[in-house]
Amino acid sequence: MYNEMKGKTALITGSGKRNGIGFGIAERLASLGVNVVISDIVLHQESGAFVTHGTMEGMQELVTELEEKHSIRGLAVEMDVSDTESVDAAMDAVKEKYGRLDYLFNNAGTAFGAGNMVRDYDEASWIKTVDVNFHGVFRVSKAAVKLMEGGPGAIVNVASKAGKSPAALNGAYSASKAAVIMLTKVMALELGPENIRVNAICPGFIKTDLQEGNIALKAMLWEIEVPEAEKRMSDMVPLKRMGSIQEVADLCAYLVSERSSYMTGQALNIGGGLLTEA
Repeated sequence: MYNEMKGKTALITGSGKRNGIGFGIAERLASLGVNVVISDIVLHQESGAFVTHGTMEGMQELVTELEEKHSIRGLAVEMDVSDTESVDAAMDAVKEKYGRLDYLFNNAGTAFGAGNMVRDYDEASWIKTVDVNFHGVFRVSKAAVKLMEGGPGAIVNVASKAGKSPAALNGAYSASKAAVIMLTKVMALELGPENIRVNAICPGFIKTDLQEGNIALKAMLWEIEVPEAEKRMSDMVPLKRMGSIQEVADLCAYLVSERSSYMTGQALNIGGGLLTEA
């Protein structure tokens, strides 16, 4: 299964921490014989931000682990998706090692300023969140498609349930993820003739480090303890549980495989039934 993916190359943004969707995608692809590029921003964690990123040392350890376990060729690159020069430098490194790129996963995301109503939102935090979540997808995709010329290629943008259903006290995140969904549809129309497919996924409650921050936010909003907030969130889901990183990674692998070769421009929900509309 998925034999056609062996030897292909994939770049996953925001994949530098083990307990995140990004590394989960990298691990799943590596298990299928795909050469993976782990990339992340390397900065000091800013206070009060629901943001995850890695370190170069940590990313290299993850790459080495995947190389040894799955016999693939990996690469760790620093990439700040809010900085065009950083994006271009990362793409140069990918081109130098692999020559081309087959799959791109725009996974990097953040939620600066979460916990505030729109009327009270810090402007700099709002702009930064939109820049990373939305403009980052634009910057990375623009650079990556140059390495995907001739196809076939596939891009998966990690949006969110919040891009379809508004999240109170997290307006910048919701708005930016809604924009990612529309950008996905535009890119699908434009890149289809070049044999590059573009889809998005909209995760619901997935057990990640970022979700831990969201649970804490809900606990504050509801004025309850964190464990009770997690239970309440899980009870909202028809399947009565949060999803796993592995379940999201499996969907991502499917979306770049030949099994989804006639799918493009879609934004797929993966949230245990929390969202049922398209």
